[in-house]
Amino acid sequence: MASSIKEINPLHKAATYNTIFTLSGVREQELRDHTFLKNAPHDIIARSGGIGEGEANISSGGDPFAGTGGSNADDKIVRDAYKDFTGRYSDSISILKRSHDMFIENVNILSTVGPNAERNLANFTKMEFEVHEPFGITLIEKVRAATALNGFRDYQDAPLLLTIEFKAFDEHGRRLMYGTAGAPYQGLVRKIPILIARVDFDVSEGGAKYNVVAVPYIDLAFDDRFKFPRTSLLVAGDKAEDWCLDVAKQLDIQMQQEIDENKRQFKDKYIFKIDPEVIKNGQDYKSQRSSTYNTSTPEQHANLAYGQQVGDNYKQRATNDKQGLVTGRQYKATAKADSFTALTKFFEDAVRQSFGYIQLVQNFWVGYLNSLGHTVTKDDTDKIRSVIRSKEFQERIAKEPFVPWFKIKATVQTNTENFDNITKMHQKTIIYRAMPYKIHILKLIGPGMSLDTDWSKYIRKEYNYLYTGENVDVQGLRINYKTAYYMRNLREAKDTTEAGIFEDIKQTLLEAFGQEKDPEPTLPLRQYPSILKGRSLVSTTNAENLKAQEFYDYLTNPEADMMRIELEILGDPAYICQDIYMPVSDADKDLRFGEKDEVFNTQSHSFNADQFMPCINLIYRLPDDIDELEGTMFSGKQKFRDENLFFSGIYQVVKVDSKMDNGQFLQTLTCVRMNNQTGEGVPVQLINSVFKSSGKLADQENDNEKKKNLKSNNEELVKDLTSGRLEI
Repeated sequence: MASSIKEINPLHKAATYNTIFTLSGVREQELRDHTFLKNAPHDIIARSGGIGEGEANISSGGDPFAGTGGSNADDKIVRDAYKDFTGRYSDSISILKRSHDMFIENVNILSTVGPNAERNLANFTKMEFEVHEPFGITLIEKVRAATALNGFRDYQDAPLLLTIEFKAFDEHGRRLMYGTAGAPYQGLVRKIPILIARVDFDVSEGGAKYNVVAVPYIDLAFDDRFKFPRTSLLVAGDKAEDWCLDVAKQLDIQMQQEIDENKRQFKDKYIFKIDPEVIKNGQDYKSQRSSTYNTSTPEQHANLAYGQQVGDNYKQRATNDKQGLVTGRQYKATAKADSFTALTKFFEDAVRQSFGYIQLVQNFWVGYLNSLGHTVTKDDTDKIRSVIRSKEFQERIAKEPFVPWFKIKATVQTNTENFDNITKMHQKTIIYRAMPYKIHILKLIGPGMSLDTDWSKYIRKEYNYLYTGENVDVQGLRINYKTAYYMRNLREAKDTTEAGIFEDIKQTLLEAFGQEKDPEPTLPLRQYPSILKGRSLVSTTNAENLKAQEFYDYLTNPEADMMRIELEILGDPAYICQDIYMPVSDADKDLRFGEKDEVFNTQSHSFNADQFMPCINLIYRLPDDIDELEGTMFSGKQKFRDENLFFSGIYQVVKVDSKMDNGQFLQTLTCVRMNNQTGEGVPVQLINSVFKSSGKLADQENDNEKKKNLKSNNEELVKDLTSGRLEI
C-alpha cells in the first residue's frame, strides 16, 4: 500500500499551461455508471475561451430515461412523452444550439478532505465561479435546455457537469501527456457533477455577469428536505445493519403518510448501505440492554410497530403500543431521533457504536493488532509487548501507518420518468453508504506514546520552505499554535459518594500508554480529565463508549488541534480529488474511483481522499546567524535547535481552497500537525493507572519484592551453610 515515492506537482513539468472550464449537461445514467468520466462533454452551456460554432455537442435525442429505474423505459408512450416534453422547451433548445459564447472565470473550490466539523464523517465542498456573457442574458435558458435534453423536467434539481482541464505544454509548444495510452490527458482533467445552488447577476453595457454558487451533485442528499425526517424514529437492533433496515422502513411509512395527506404523489426512497469491509471491521454491538421492542428481527419490529403493509394505516403504531405488542425483547442498542436529527449523523452513530470501532479506540493496541491479523485480547499483555517491540512491527507500521475507519458517502438518483405533479419535482432515491476510510495512526495514539519511526518516509507529498534550497511550491505559511491546548480525558460525571472505582477499573483495564515522560520535547501533548463531550444518538450499555465519544469529538474537529497551519502553494491538481465528487451506487459492486487501498491515484495524479486521510510532510529551516569564522549561515560543526523548528513534521490536510483566475492557480492548504511524532521511542507498555491509584498494584509489587528478597536470603543461607562459612 505505502510507497516512499514523493509525488511532484505535474504542472511543474510544463513550460506553460492553460486552465479550461466547461459547463455542460449530463445524463442520469452517466452518473450511475460513471461513464461521464470518459464521455466528451455534451450540451455545452459555457466554456472559458468560448464554445465555437457547432461545438456545443447538442444531444440528438436517444433515450435519456434508459437505466433510470423506470418501468416504462422502452415504452413508446414514454418516448412520445419525452418528444412532447422537449418540444415545450424548443425555444430554450434553439438558444443552446446557437453556441452563444459564455466565459467561465474566477473559479474557487473549497473542499474538506477528511472528518470535519461541518459534516462530521462526510465531505463538504462549496464552489463559486463567474460566468461572463458579452451579449444577452441566456444562462438560465441554456441550463433549462441542457437539462431538458437529458431528461430532467425539474432543472433546479438537475445535475450539470463542470469539467476542469489543465492543458500543459513544454518549451516547444507540444502538449504534455500524463495519463495512459487510452487516456493520455486523464491526469490533468477533473469532471465534477454539480448542482447550482444560487445565481446572482448584474447587467450592464458590457453584458451580463453571473456569480454562481454550486455544490457537488451528491450534496443534494444533504439538503434539509432529505436529511431531516419529518417524523420521530424509534430504532432497536443488534447490529448496524438492523438500524439500516429499521430506519428505511420507517421513512417509507413517512412517505406513505404524506401521500395519504395529499402532500405528494410518489415516494422518495431511502437506502442505507454499509460496505462489507466496514461491517467486518465493526462487527456487532457488544452489550445487551433491555429494549421496549418485541420482535425477533428489526424488519418484524418495524412491521409490528408501524403496520405490516405500506398501505396500512400508519396510526397502527399507536394501537400496537397500547396493546403492548412492543415489550419484552432484549436488544443490544436502541436509538431515537426527531425531526431535528440529521439522518447522516444518526447513521454514522449507528456504525461507530459497533464493537470493532469502539475496541479500536478504547483498547487501541488490541484492536489495531487484531486488524493486522494478530489474535490478541486485552489479557495477552506479554504477547502485545512482544509484537509492539519487534523490528518487523516497527517496519510494518511505518509502511502501513493507516488504521481502518469509515466515512459517510451520499448521492441522489433521479427517476426521470416519475414527475410529481404536487411537489413539481422528480421522484428520487437518496442513498447513504458507510465506506471504508483509513486514518493515520498518529490520530489514535494518545499522550505519552511515541514510536521511534520515520513517518515522513512514506508521505507522498513533501514541502520544503525557507532555507532548504528546495522550495518550488510554497508561497506563504501562517502558523497558529495553541499553547493552552490539551486533550480531554473523559470521565463520567459521577457523585463522589458513588462507589465507582471498580467500574473505572473495568473501563480502563490494560489500556495502552507510553512510559516516556516527555515524548515530544518541543511540542508535548497534554491531557486533562473532563466531563464535556458530544452526544451519540445510538445508545448501548457498553462502558467503553466514553472513550469512543472522546475520539469522535477529536476526529471531527481537526482545526481545533494544538497546531494548525495555512500553507499557500502553487496550484496542484493532486488536491482536486476526483473521487470525493463521484456518485455512489446502491448496488453492492465496488464503483469507487481509483486504485483500491492506495493513498495516491497515479492515473489522475490526485489523492484518494475517499479512502485515506491526506497527509503531507513540511520541512522548515532557519539559520542561527552568520558564522564570523566560517562565513556561513549554518555551522557544519554544531546544529542548533532553531535550525530545525518544532513545527516541521507530518501534517493532516483538512481543507483545500483552490483559486483559479486569469491563468493563475493557487491553493491554500489548512493542515493540523500530527501528535506524538518524535520521541525516544521507549517501547509502549500496558499499564493501568486506576489500579495504581487505588493502591492495589503497589501492594502487589511490594508482595512480589518481599517474596523475591526472602528467596534470595534463603539461597544465600544455603550457600553459607554448605561452604562452611557459617557455623550452627
